[in-house]
Amino acid sequence: MEGGVDMNKVFDKHCVFITSTGRTGTRFLAKSLSKMVEDCYAVHEPANVFIKDLKKWGNDIKRFGFYQMTVGQFLPSKSMCKLSTYRRKGKITDEKTKEYIKGLRKQILEETKESLYVESSNHLHGVIDLLGDVFPNSKIVFIIRDPRTWIRSAISSPVYLLYSKVDFSFLGMSMRAFHFKDDPYSMKWNSMSKFEKFAWYYNKLNTLVLESMKNKNNFKLYRYEDLFLGEKKEENFIDLLEFSTKFDDGFSRNYAFEPSFLKKKINSASDKYKIPHWKNWNKKRARILQKHCGDLMDKFGYGKEPEWLEKLNSDYKEEFA
Repeated sequence: MEGGVDMNKVFDKHCVFITSTGRTGTRFLAKSLSKMVEDCYAVHEPANVFIKDLKKWGNDIKRFGFYQMTVGQFLPSKSMCKLSTYRRKGKITDEKTKEYIKGLRKQILEETKESLYVESSNHLHGVIDLLGDVFPNSKIVFIIRDPRTWIRSAISSPVYLLYSKVDFSFLGMSMRAFHFKDDPYSMKWNSMSKFEKFAWYYNKLNTLVLESMKNKNNFKLYRYEDLFLGEKKEENFIDLLEFSTKFDDGFSRNYAFEPSFLKKKINSASDKYKIPHWKNWNKKRARILQKHCGDLMDKFGYGKEPEWLEKLNSDYKEEFA
């Protein structure tokens, strides 16, 4: 009994989990918060294989073991990426999911001497609503980005492997429409272009997260543009720091905001984009994205530009007027 209590006590650590679709500055946030916040250990996608970063992979093999960092990446008990997709597909119960989350993060938390643990990872999307149960002293930050710039960044990035040649369907690492019986695109998936699949993914992931996190007190959403691009980006970034360092039980950490950090680019997409800026899209491409992402764009204030509306039909012009 005593051993069990001690084992679970590690999950009482104060934690902040930051997640998104990816391509939203998650790596930058991990790097920044570790330097701005006192007594804070911040990590980006722990125990996840980066094919383009063999040094990190080698270090993680030493830390987490060869099995977890190779064959284990295809098992929900050893990979947060796989676990998120498994739960979204309904192939695992919530109780088993929470058990696996504990198994995946117990070692990391035990090794973290700092009082605040921050994890920034796009692989948390499928378990986001269970994190508060596993980590009672936790906060969740979710970042949403304009789908037009997100899809351009995601398709162009050499490290974002969604629906790439190595993201084989039979491995079940990424969500696909046919994983959801009631999805209107489940029977159309194989005929959809990569661009449309990305648009579907953006809508599916963000919608699932927002629905599952309704009325959660430990949850806060930020727009990518407000944190990194807008005129009030410094004010918004300070708000994120405040949210991430002040907890309801009285626990707090001091922070020193460094505006210069926001001028740096970490893990940015290559300048050689594979698709043009949305202003140069044809009407077909614009309408495909609007079909999938229009509701979210309207909700978060994207797609109001006259040149965007011009690419859409009259119905959209009236809707967004």
